[in-house]
Amino acid sequence: MKTNNIKNLLLVGALMLISTLGFSQDTMAPLAGVEDTKEYKTIDLIYMDKDLSIFANLLTLSGLDASLKMTDKEHTLFVPTNEAFKYMTVNKFAELTNPKNRAMLVKFVNNHFISSKIESYRLTGTKILDLGGENKIEIAESGNTTFIGGAKVIASNIETANGLVYVVNDLVNISE
Repeated sequence: MKTNNIKNLLLVGALMLISTLGFSQDTMAPLAGVEDTKEYKTIDLIYMDKDLSIFANLLTLSGLDASLKMTDKEHTLFVPTNEAFKYMTVNKFAELTNPKNRAMLVKFVNNHFISSKIESYRLTGTKILDLGGENKIEIAESGNTTFIGGAKVIASNIETANGLVYVVNDLVNISE
């Protein structure tokens, strides 16, 4: 049992290291290399940017990538950069990616998803986005900068064939 835990920690550590070192951030804006983002579904678009690979991998591990690929219903996805995950401990990442904790991973990914298209102008002046149930995302503004669930928006209104993508510099925190 202890050997399996050590193996899992080493595997998760290696995944984080490869994702952050192998796909280190450069000076290009997120998804800047994609000419017409409207031609791609949300999930396909985020797979195109190496700086969004950790979240893309978490979508795959959760199984929610298939749902995003099949849906034509408009939605909004707040995608953290790889850099955002550096604040998560290795143990927390290992717990999140452990197959036994799939429900936790699905909840984590869903915290970055809204089932409707939310353009940035709708965030101005808005203080709370209601995710349904008791979950809410706090919106804050400072000058020309918007924060969604504590995460700074670094790219907004990236239109896709089935919704919008916002790239954020941190993990989105949900208020309950």
